[in-house]
Parts: sequence; C-alpha cells; structure tokens
Amino acid sequence: MRLLGGELRKLVKRPATWITLGIFLGVLVLLFLAVGASYQTIGRAPAGQGGGPEAQAAIRSLLAFPGAYASVASFIGSIGGLFAIVFGASAAGSDWGWGMIRVAVSRGESRGRYILGKLVAVALLLVPGAIAAFVVGVVAVALAATIAGLGTAGMGSPDAVGTLPWLAVRTWLALVEQAAIGFAIATLARSQLAGLGVGIGIYFVESFAAGFWPEWVRYLPFSVVTSLLREPGTAGGVDVNGSAGALASTTVDQTTALLLVLAYLIASAIVSAIALERADITG
Repeated sequence: MRLLGGELRKLVKRPATWITLGIFLGVLVLLFLAVGASYQTIGRAPAGQGGGPEAQAAIRSLLAFPGAYASVASFIGSIGGLFAIVFGASAAGSDWGWGMIRVAVSRGESRGRYILGKLVAVALLLVPGAIAAFVVGVVAVALAATIAGLGTAGMGSPDAVGTLPWLAVRTWLALVEQAAIGFAIATLARSQLAGLGVGIGIYFVESFAAGFWPEWVRYLPFSVVTSLLREPGTAGGVDVNGSAGALASTTVDQTTALLLVLAYLIASAIVSAIALERADITG
C-alpha cells in the first residue's frame, strides 16, 4: 500500500497527467459538436459527396439517445485509447529517464512489486479519468443532438440508465488495457518515447490491417475494444459515413472481447514485470 500510495501521488502531481486528460476532453467535445453542427449541412449535400439521408441516419445513430451512450463509450475507448497509451507509456518510461527505478532497486524494493504497483496506480487513476470523460462526453453529445435539432428524448430511459454502470466498467477496462500496452512497451524499451511511438504505431497499423484481414485483426488488442464497447442492437462505434455493417463484420461477441481484453491486460503486466526483473539497472 505504501508503494501504491506513493505512485498515485507521483502520477497525480505530474503535469502530463492533467494535460493528457484535458486535451482528450477537449477533443471529445469538439468531435461531437462538429458532428452535430454538420447534420443539416450533410442532409443538403448530394449522396455522392458523403451527404443525403443515409449520412444523416448515421449521425442520428451516433447522437440519438439512448444509443448515444454507447457512442460516447465507443469514442472514449477508441480515441481515448491513444491518450491511454500516452499515459501508460509516460508513467512507465519517465522513471527510466529520471533514474527512479535505479533508486528504488538500490533501496531494496522488489522489482516486480514496484512495476506492478505502478501499473495498478495507472489503472486506478483511469477510474476518475474514465468517469470524467463519460460525463463530459454525454453532455457534449446532448449539446450536439440539440444543435442538430434531434433533441435528447430517451436520455433518461430507465433501461438505458440501468446499463450505464456496466458500460462504464467496460469503458474503463478498455482504457486500462490500452494504457497497459503502452506501459509494457515503454518498460521493455526503457523509454517513454519508444512506448509512445511504438504503441501508437501498432494502433494505426492494426486499424489499417483491418481492411485486409478483418477475420484476424478483430482478435487483436485494439480491435477487441470496439467489440467490448458495442451494445447489442446499436451502432455504437459507427462513423459519420455510416459503416455500421462493416463494423459488425469485424467484431467478436462481447464475452469473447471481455476475456481478450483481460488477457491482453494480464499479459502486459507479466511482460512489464519480467522486463524489469531481467533489466540490468545497476551499472
């Protein structure tokens, strides 16, 4: 507990923690407001130019409640995943540059306990981060729906509200898994920048590969997040061009997605622990 408390205090005091969260919340708000503001314009544009009724229907599926809750979770899990990678890589990699790991080992701290305590601290700090992102996202999508003239009917649907706790937990797990991947890469490379670059690179390579091998890519770490956050019967995760059908063909069922997310999270923790145990940091 002493080690965990120290890691929590250290991460909370880092400006990078708050800057990362602030930038992500700003991006989240701007994205939803931009989609809401484009609703009427897209409706007047020709279908061949990405407009028309089908494009408007895609935006309605994104902004209309109660399905909008799944849209918020999907945006947090996908776009927020990039920021989670940054946060995880920063938490693990910065200690190498500052020499903190050498200090911890020299004072007799267990390497495995040290690195796992740091990863748990990252996961715990993502709890308020995920809650803040979800609240801000719901407010933003409600404003976007109002701007688009769609209203917020269904926002207080008892059935939808009852599913929010489980949706919030899945959103948090999606962020933790992606942060853990950035964390593990930074620990392996002993570099914050390597964790950022490689983690984000894998993210985009996986997204690109989904167009060629969707039947395999859907089991990879960033793709399973999409499956985990999809609500049955909704188009959670659909983009403004209306690719819900394509998205459905590249996902796995939610139970499988949950098991895979947990497996990738545990694997990242094990890799981080082994990497630090085998690292030569006494020279």
